[in-house]
Amino acid sequence: MAQDKVSQRYAKAVFDYLKDEAKVRSMIGELQEFAMLIEGSSELTLVLTSDVYSDNERLAVVNDLVGKAKLSKDTQRVLSVLTAAKRLDHLKSIVDKLKLILLESGNVVSLSVETATSLETDEKKKIEDRFTKILGKKVEASYKVDPALLGGLRVTAAGRTYDGSLTGWLSSFEESLITG
Repeated sequence: MAQDKVSQRYAKAVFDYLKDEAKVRSMIGELQEFAMLIEGSSELTLVLTSDVYSDNERLAVVNDLVGKAKLSKDTQRVLSVLTAAKRLDHLKSIVDKLKLILLESGNVVSLSVETATSLETDEKKKIEDRFTKILGKKVEASYKVDPALLGGLRVTAAGRTYDGSLTGWLSSFEESLITG
């Protein structure tokens, strides 16, 4: 919970700093690239998140990586701030929050759709159209296959979950049998 608040603050600060949708989208891509770079190396993760190394050593590593990856000056500034504040371990969460802020600024709702099997393009379009009507806003959906659902789908949008899965129905049915 505390990490969410910290990530939200940093994401909002980055969004306010850039003030341009195109720059924010570019920043999201570059920060994701940097996060994958860190996650791909346990040694690099240790150097950038451990107190064993000094702030100057961590900053030098970040600047070196930024230069080699040819990231923008804005991204370098953000990564420098996160490094100095010892918040690089929050990077993925900050990127996720930044995406949500960007969507909200464009009056778009993020949908997280979980299904038991993969969906065809026309099925995805139907789900997105349906939720555009329900929510009264444009939607941007991400899809994930979860065989544990057995059938149907579960959609999370704007902090609310719509559970139309067989697993959800069975759980609800079991609960009603127990409680009478």
